[in-house]
Amino acid sequence: MIFAIVLAAYIFCNVATRYLNGVGLERGFPPLSTGVWWIVFVLALIVHLVTHELGHRATGMALGWRCVRFGFGPFEFYREKRGWKMLRVKLLPGAFVRQVPPEFTGFRLQKSATLLSGPFSSLIFGLLFAILTLTSSDAFFFRVFGLFSMVCFLGTLELIPREKNGIGSDGYRLWQVIQGGPPIDDMIREIACESSNFNRPRWRDWPREIIARLAIGHDPYNIYLAYLHHSDAGDWKAAGTYMRQLVALLPEADPSPYYACEAAYWYAARQGDPESARKWLERADQAAADENRRRASAALALADGQFERATLLATQAIANIGTPACGSDQCEIDLLRYVLTQSAAESNIGALKFAANG
Repeated sequence: MIFAIVLAAYIFCNVATRYLNGVGLERGFPPLSTGVWWIVFVLALIVHLVTHELGHRATGMALGWRCVRFGFGPFEFYREKRGWKMLRVKLLPGAFVRQVPPEFTGFRLQKSATLLSGPFSSLIFGLLFAILTLTSSDAFFFRVFGLFSMVCFLGTLELIPREKNGIGSDGYRLWQVIQGGPPIDDMIREIACESSNFNRPRWRDWPREIIARLAIGHDPYNIYLAYLHHSDAGDWKAAGTYMRQLVALLPEADPSPYYACEAAYWYAARQGDPESARKWLERADQAAADENRRRASAALALADGQFERATLLATQAIANIGTPACGSDQCEIDLLRYVLTQSAAESNIGALKFAANG
């Protein structure tokens, strides 16, 4: 497949170059020097990559998808709740943009549109530069626009399905979307948490059937997703089943701080078991999972009967979140409000008992 794509690209470039050289000679335009040609070629690659990825992003923006990560060359940028950060990475063989949806209704249709828009953008810009080439009266711009046009047209080859080292072309991923089944499940798995962390979906809005299929097996992350989904949906019986499966799979030392804090919250707030909750909270990395740790600490105070402390910690955690900016923020606030409600109820019961004894 790779050989066929390279061969097709070579034939296209050869034919296009011969045609442009013929037109250039008819108009008396000299060819570019070797050094200038390479400079223009590099610029053409950059223009092609930018316009191709902008095509993906433009469609995503129109559909309400939010960009959470993009990369180009040796740089990769990723979104956090407090802004963007940059990473230096190995030189990328191109560019990419990662987006998450505002909802999962019609996910396959929306995903197809975002995948097709990159090659479509390459086609549009290829045609635009071709028109500028054929209408140019300047020798330099004739050669420059001609090279830009050829390179942009090559972007349409992304529609050819191919995959190498886990990286698939637009066409390969489009074919996966059309087929459905496990590839779609994997796509949902990859973006579920990010969609809630940076867009509107709550945990309960993730496709239930897909989450259930993913949770079959012994992958801790998949089981963690199922726990979050059912807990936010209010199905604590199912959530408890998944949490028991999760803690059975976690190592004694250095478990994921997110898993450990979630286990601590569940044991404290839903099982009333402060000893188990404390054990899991102590296992969690102190420098990670801040929001989860604050919520688990408030729940542990509740389980310990320290209702004033539980109320203080939960109130501080809610204030730290501030105005909910995404689905996961609202989920966190609801779980903290449960701690506040239970603390208030237990405090009232204690006050009534004290008054009755008095």
